[in-house]
Amino acid sequence: VGCGRVFNHYVKILNGRKKKDFKITAVCDQKKKLAIKASKIFKCEYFLDYNFMLKKYNGKLDLVIILTPSGSHFKHSLLALKKGFNVLCEKPATMIPEDAIKLKKLALKNKLIFGIAFQNRFNKSVLSLKKLFEKKKFGKILVVNIRLLWSRDQGYYNDEWHGSWKADGGVTNQQAIHHIDVARWIFGPISSVNSIMTNQINKLQAEDTNNAILRFKNGAIGSMQVTTAVRPKDLTASLEVIGEKGFMVLGGIALNKIENFYFKSLTKSEKKMISTSNEIVENGYGNSHSTVIEKIFENIKNKSKKFPISATDGFLTAKLIHALYKSDEKRSWINVNKNVRSARLGR
Repeated sequence: VGCGRVFNHYVKILNGRKKKDFKITAVCDQKKKLAIKASKIFKCEYFLDYNFMLKKYNGKLDLVIILTPSGSHFKHSLLALKKGFNVLCEKPATMIPEDAIKLKKLALKNKLIFGIAFQNRFNKSVLSLKKLFEKKKFGKILVVNIRLLWSRDQGYYNDEWHGSWKADGGVTNQQAIHHIDVARWIFGPISSVNSIMTNQINKLQAEDTNNAILRFKNGAIGSMQVTTAVRPKDLTASLEVIGEKGFMVLGGIALNKIENFYFKSLTKSEKKMISTSNEIVENGYGNSHSTVIEKIFENIKNKSKKFPISATDGFLTAKLIHALYKSDEKRSWINVNKNVRSARLGR
């Protein structure tokens, strides 16, 4: 559902699967030209009306993949879950944190899967970082820095939804959310934030640049430097982690490489894990959507309702995102643990 920018990436993933154990039954988009083009790719039926598609295939599909604009994710996921379909939703799961909890409750009630595509969690480099952290190789975590220096030209924001408060947000909620999610998932929770947002070069309702300070519950101090104002192309997406016993820098354009590291001691298997963690990627989406697809397909086949990236993950990351926006609105530190909501995002 949704045949725009990210749809083309899913086409590559699905057509590249070695297992031909699935069939795309239908595609849907409000724009007829996109819907027809997508239907030709998968040799399937197309729809312009989402409700009509769900009604026609009621109980006959295993999975609905939501690739519509961010502001529609909650509505489209809710409809599918109500009709009895498992759902895989692109990030963010919802624009408003509490809406993710509503989806969680509905999925549990109807015994369905609701999964979110935070694909960077499955990057080899990210999984290596997580394993080393869990093995206490870093010791006490001191500093966690997020840097996303990407390029989005003005044309990207000139459609009907990118960069708008209601349907998208800016670099924080659209691009950097992946990297914020990884930092929160591994080293969180994050207890408070102080954020400054601006439009440095692009014209959009929301922000193209955000610099922020992060305080972690474990005592670490972090920073965020994220922007889509780089020209002419994406520069880096990095995560720097400094501990009392070692450090690691993930980089590339999609957290796809371990660029630097040091630890006082590593086992032979840990050294091998690090040496095999780098991946070649085409773009900022990275390679790990394929892992997300495999995991949700296996869950459906095994009738397991617990997907690794759940609505709870969506809620916690959305809560942090709202705190970052609220900090910019209030020009002050914001306690993430409180139910703070941005006056702009999703409104």
